[in-house]
Amino acid sequence: MTTNQSIVACGQIVDIETPVVLWHHADGYACPHPRGRHHCSQHDPKLNGAPTRDYSKYKIKDLATAYEELQQSVYQFVLHYDVCYSSHHCHQILKDSTFKGSHFYLDLDGTIYQTCDLYWKTNTAPADDRQGNERAVHIEMANLSWQSLAEESDLYHAPKDLYRKVNERWRFDLPEKYQKKLRMPDFKAFASRAYGERGYFSRNINGRRVRMWDFTEEQYQALIRLCIGINQLLPKISLKVPFDKEKQRTPLGKIKNFSTFKGILGHAHVQGGTGDGVKKKYDPGSAFNWGRLRRSLAGGAKG
Repeated sequence: MTTNQSIVACGQIVDIETPVVLWHHADGYACPHPRGRHHCSQHDPKLNGAPTRDYSKYKIKDLATAYEELQQSVYQFVLHYDVCYSSHHCHQILKDSTFKGSHFYLDLDGTIYQTCDLYWKTNTAPADDRQGNERAVHIEMANLSWQSLAEESDLYHAPKDLYRKVNERWRFDLPEKYQKKLRMPDFKAFASRAYGERGYFSRNINGRRVRMWDFTEEQYQALIRLCIGINQLLPKISLKVPFDKEKQRTPLGKIKNFSTFKGILGHAHVQGGTGDGVKKKYDPGSAFNWGRLRRSLAGGAKG
């Protein structure tokens, strides 16, 4: 089991004080479909497009120049829920696709998996202008979203709601085949917060009512540390989230300045489905605690 706590960009590392499993570790996950960024020059330009090449082809020529280019061209950190049982499950889904990937996975137990150097692009959120992946780093956070509700579970056909109340907290009933793949296999996943007696949150996002239970406390703590570390590596990714000063809250749907916003935002903020052939997105969903993230980053907290 790795004790690494650092994330990597062009050979530069930052200690984020929480466990990080890198793609080349024995228990790591390598991004199945990396791409080159068009605004970066330290790689073979053939890597910018499909198809996916052999991993040995993804080489960075001059690390110092690559890092300078990356710092100038990347200014968004986009948050996603993975609609999967766990990060292991998410990785299997992305492997089975022809083009998808993500720089980071955030598992239920708070373990962060970095799947490739941040120099590379991953196809996770094209955004409404189809340029979203060029300017962004992405994370897929383990959460089934509406698939946890039996009445809405069309992908996995859950026979019952997958969260149940245990000692006044809502616990996720993770199937054993995914439980044993966690870095901490004895971990019990409890929602960090609950909404009333029903437990799950329900809000409208980009035209859809999204019902979901919250992420775990361990995920929030790790995410906050990761955001701070990414800002240290890529300073154009400011430690701020979208915020409506009039309503005093973070909007859940697409924002007007989605292509120019510099900071941390959700997939739903950049992709409302108004671009040609671009799907509507709703993550990180109705339960994500934007207020906590905003306050923690503003105060420099790490939990």
